[in-house]
Amino acid sequence: MPLLSDIDEYSLAKRLPASNAVADSVPLVHVDRAVMSLIEHPPHEIPTSAMGKNSDNTRRAEELLGLPPSAYFYAGRAHPKFGSTAFAFAAGCEVAHTGSASPFDTGGLLSNPPHLKLRLNPNDGEAERVAFATASMLPLDQWRASFGRFLAAYFDADIDYWQKKPSRIDPERLFELNHDWRAWTFEIRFSEGQSIDARVAWCADETVMSQLRRLDDQQPATIPGDPPSRLDQFFAGPPALEPSGTSQFCERLEQWIRKQITV
Repeated sequence: MPLLSDIDEYSLAKRLPASNAVADSVPLVHVDRAVMSLIEHPPHEIPTSAMGKNSDNTRRAEELLGLPPSAYFYAGRAHPKFGSTAFAFAAGCEVAHTGSASPFDTGGLLSNPPHLKLRLNPNDGEAERVAFATASMLPLDQWRASFGRFLAAYFDADIDYWQKKPSRIDPERLFELNHDWRAWTFEIRFSEGQSIDARVAWCADETVMSQLRRLDDQQPATIPGDPPSRLDQFFAGPPALEPSGTSQFCERLEQWIRKQITV
C-alpha cells in the first residue's frame, strides 16, 4: 500500500495548513564528498549517478525502478554518510528539472541486503519491494503537496520531522521497524545536474575548510581585468555557515534550515 494511501483527509485538516507552509518552503539538501572537484572542474554542479560517483545501492535502485541516472537530495535533511560538505538549495529549484521523488530512501529500501526494514504481505522479496517503491513514487511537481500531507499525518508537530520518529504507524511498519531517519525522509531526484552556484547555504567539516583556505592562499594574484578564478567565484556566493568547519556540519545546516522556515 503506497505511503499516505490509508490517511483520512479529515484527520489532516487541523495541521495541514501549517504543514503545507513548511513543505512549500523547505530547501533541498545534498551532501557531497567531492567538493573540491565540484568547485574546480566544469560543469560545477551536483552530478547525476551517470558520473559514477554514487553508491552501488543507488545505481541498483535506479535499475530496479527504471529511473534515469539522477542527482539526489533530501527534503531539509543532511546525512554525513554521503560526504563532508552539505549544500542547501532553495525551495522551488526543482522547477528547472525533470525527475521524481519518494517518501523514503530508495537505495536503502532496495539494497542487497536491504538496509531498511518493512513488513510486506505475503512476501518481502525484491519484487514486492520494487512494487511498493514504484507505487509510492511521486511526480517531481507534486512531491511538496504530498510532503505537507505526510508531515500533518505522521507527526504531532512539524519540527518532529527533524527530531524523532513519526508518531503514527504506517501499514508496512517502515517507521516502526527502523531507527534511521532515511526511512521517513523524502528523497528528491533530478535527472540533470544542479549548479553549486545556486546554493543558498552550505557547511563543511574542518578538513574541507582547511583545504579551501590552502587553495585560496596558493592562488596567484589576480591580474586587473582578468575574470575571477573559479575558487573566487565560489567564495563570492553564500559563505560557509561555519568558516572554520565543523564535524557537525549536517546538524548545522539543518539548524539553519529550521530557522529559515520557522520550525
